Amino acid sequence: MKFAFSGKTLLVSLCLGLAIAPNLVSEVKGQKQQLTRSKNLAWQVSQSYQPPDRGAPAITAGGASRGGCIESAGVLTSLMPQNNLGLTITGYPTFFWYVPQSRAKALEFKLLDSKNGRIIYQKTLAVPKNSGIVSFTLPKDELSAPLEVGKMYHWFLTMVCSSKQNEEDITDKSGNVIVDGWVERTELSPSLVNKLKNAAPSDRPALYAAAGIWHDSLTTLVELLRQKPNDRNLKNQWKNLLESVGLNVIVEKPLLNCCTSEPN
Repeated sequence: MKFAFSGKTLLVSLCLGLAIAPNLVSEVKGQKQQLTRSKNLAWQVSQSYQPPDRGAPAITAGGASRGGCIESAGVLTSLMPQNNLGLTITGYPTFFWYVPQSRAKALEFKLLDSKNGRIIYQKTLAVPKNSGIVSFTLPKDELSAPLEVGKMYHWFLTMVCSSKQNEEDITDKSGNVIVDGWVERTELSPSLVNKLKNAAPSDRPALYAAAGIWHDSLTTLVELLRQKPNDRNLKNQWKNLLESVGLNVIVEKPLLNCCTSEPN
C-alpha cells in the first residue's frame, strides 16, 4: 500500500506539472515580450531631446524669421530647442541653421556675454547658393578663451539684406533677417561619462539628447550622417531628434558643407 500510494502521488505530481508547464511557458514568453517592449520604449524615449530643468532665457529675435531678400520657400531657422537654450560640454560648440535661398549679401554671427552685452566674437560667413542646413563651429584660434562652464552666452545670426530701393546699400539694415539663441557650457555627470565611454558611436547622440545637452547631440549626429548619409538608423535618429523639438519642417532639408552650397 505504501508503494502504491507513492506511485499515485508521483502520477498526480506529473499531471500537475504537465498542466502547469504550458502556463509557465506562456508567462515567460509574455515577460520576454514585455521586456522587449520596455526596451524599445526606452530607446524611443531616448531619441527625444529632454530640455534641462532650468528657466528658459528670454527670446528676442526668435527661432525663425523671413525677410524680403529670401527667394525660396521657408524661413531662416536656427536648429535649437523650443526654449532657445542649448547646452554644450565643449568650449567651442557648433551652431546649425537652415538658410533658405536668398539675395543676402552675407551672414553675420555674433556671440555676446549675456551679463553685460559685450561682443565676445563676431564673424562674417558666406551665404550658401542653395537652401540647406549650414553649421559654424567657434574657432579655437580666433577666440581669446573657450566658453566658461555655467555661464550663459547670447548669439545672433543676421542675414544681411539690402533694401529693395537700394540693393547695393548693405548698410541699410531695415530688411535684415535675424535669429538668435542662448548657449551654456555644462559638465558631464560621472554616470553619463561612463555611459558615453561604453556606448557605440551611433548611440551617443541619443545619450546627449536624453541628458539635455543639445549642441553635442546634434553635432555628433550630424558628424555620423556625413560619414554615412544613407544609414537608415541615423536618418531615423535625425528625424526623431528634430521632431522632438518642433523642427519637423527641417527634417528633409539637405546638410550643406559649412557655409557653402555644396551638399554633403
